[in-house]
Amino acid sequence: MPINAAEIQSKLDCQPPLLLLDQVTALEHDQQIVAQKSVSANESYFQGHFPNNPVMPGVLEIESMVEAAKLMWDEPDLILTQVKRGRLREMVKPGMQLTIKVTAKEKYSCQAEVLIAERKACTADLSFRTE
Repeated sequence: MPINAAEIQSKLDCQPPLLLLDQVTALEHDQQIVAQKSVSANESYFQGHFPNNPVMPGVLEIESMVEAAKLMWDEPDLILTQVKRGRLREMVKPGMQLTIKVTAKEKYSCQAEVLIAERKACTADLSFRTE
């Protein structure tokens, strides 16, 4: 059953503009999550990044993967401690539909990717800790 933005917001205790997931389409707790993000031309960061060539900042692509990981582990207070092998492979532009996939490798360590129509836009290995 999909999880919508309002449910995501309540689970993460996070609000726009930093709430970057629109919905969760698949979830296997502690194993894998698949989420969606529709990139709108109205996103505030496009005003300055960049005015004549709007591109979603890579750090926000990473943030979308972090949000998905927190939902996968049902741990809204996880703290990102490491980004390994982070790669920005394709520019994310207004109007694109993103799929965020996160797969656990071990507790609080995962492989994550942002896809545009099955093409990898961003990939990284993420590690977290609890408080």
